[in-house]
Amino acid sequence: MSIDKFLKGIEEFNSELFFECHDTLEEIWNGEKDPEIKKFYHGLIHITVGFYHLTNFNFKGAKSQFKKAIDKLDNYPDIYMNIKLSELLSNVKLWLKKIENTPNTASFNLNPEDLPKIKFANENENRKI
Repeated sequence: MSIDKFLKGIEEFNSELFFECHDTLEEIWNGEKDPEIKKFYHGLIHITVGFYHLTNFNFKGAKSQFKKAIDKLDNYPDIYMNIKLSELLSNVKLWLKKIENTPNTASFNLNPEDLPKIKFANENENRKI
């Protein structure tokens, strides 16, 4: 894995460039050999695609992707590859619940400032992922 490419993907996600992040993470995922790490990347890709759909008010697509991400990542440790994964998954679950409890897209309030960020457990360690 290219650490620089992974950091680029996180930066894209945190900048709400979800389409670009998907492409970056997919490139890493395709090259990964370790099944556990490959599954982790696949879960992150589902989260990214879910937020891409959400920001385009495609609730069906967002729900589907968020559920796939949760299924893939729920059994990973709270911190994985220096990412605060449990915090990210908690945010995904909150957005999933918010979508499920909104009867239609017209009544959905999407404030970009409320979108989650991928955070490092230790900022000083992010080059050692």
